[in-house]
Amino acid sequence: MANNENRKKLNLSWRILLTPEVGVLIPILVLVIFTTIMNPSFLTRRYISSILIGSVFIGVCSLGEALVIMSGEIDLSVGFSGSLSGIMMGKAAMTWGLPAFPCVFIGIATGMLVGLINGLMVSRLKLSSWITTIATQFICQGLLTTIAQGNPQSIQSLNLSWLAQNRPLGLSWLLFILIAIIIIMDQVVRRSKFGFQLRATGGNREAAEMAGIDIRNIKLMAFVLAGLFAALGGMFDTLNMGTASENFGAGREFRAITCCAIGGISLAGGEGSIYGVGLGVVLFHTLWYCLRILNVNTNMQLVLIGMILILSVLLDFQRKRIEARKTV
Repeated sequence: MANNENRKKLNLSWRILLTPEVGVLIPILVLVIFTTIMNPSFLTRRYISSILIGSVFIGVCSLGEALVIMSGEIDLSVGFSGSLSGIMMGKAAMTWGLPAFPCVFIGIATGMLVGLINGLMVSRLKLSSWITTIATQFICQGLLTTIAQGNPQSIQSLNLSWLAQNRPLGLSWLLFILIAIIIIMDQVVRRSKFGFQLRATGGNREAAEMAGIDIRNIKLMAFVLAGLFAALGGMFDTLNMGTASENFGAGREFRAITCCAIGGISLAGGEGSIYGVGLGVVLFHTLWYCLRILNVNTNMQLVLIGMILILSVLLDFQRKRIEARKTV
């Protein structure tokens, strides 16, 4: 009896530690404590606000990536898709002289159009999401380079700088917008019909089809939403800098995937936590800032980030093993 009780307590402890939110929160606290001991100036309002504000741009993009991964696919175009959206918003403002609302609409529509193209090719034409989104990544990169022609696109005429510059509690309004999006998306994924069908599609495609779920429309919607969030990420970058640049989204897709994996989104699809993704983004940026403050070699920073991604995949594998034991 004692052995059984100890085993149950051990399994419960493992389940708590492997919960996405807890599994991410603990490393964040460890990093903060360790870095503060090594450099007491770290735990200050300046650095904490820098981490949180820096999390905005990759954070909103990671939410869209999370939806696609949960559907059982991948989107490698979100980085340059977001850049293209920012460039289009800047182009509409600086060259075409349009006011704020049409410029924002054009930026969002650009990202959603890229997502729609990705979704149609994957869900209707049955193409691999890896190949499809790599192709659209190159297309977006070529388009934004052609449109920008190496020149930053200013958005000063839109008078939207207050979103990034006016900072209540030392934080950008863009951060509060991201937090609101996370809360809404968590409710969508956990409680809505779409969220249930999304997780079912990524978890077991055959079972989802037998249950009458139109997996083609679910995947299409996931890609369109990923395009929307990629556009918001690119536009947030543009609002923060006051200009749109073709280099803003370079490599963002891999950072988004890393944040999703760290946050507990199963790379096999079907499972994950939106709050976990948000914390995964915070952990990613906390690690990045800690390594810079501790003057760790740049190449070693990349090594450590890669090791954390591998660890995240291993934790996901362990989580699945425990869940499998529970069902036996």
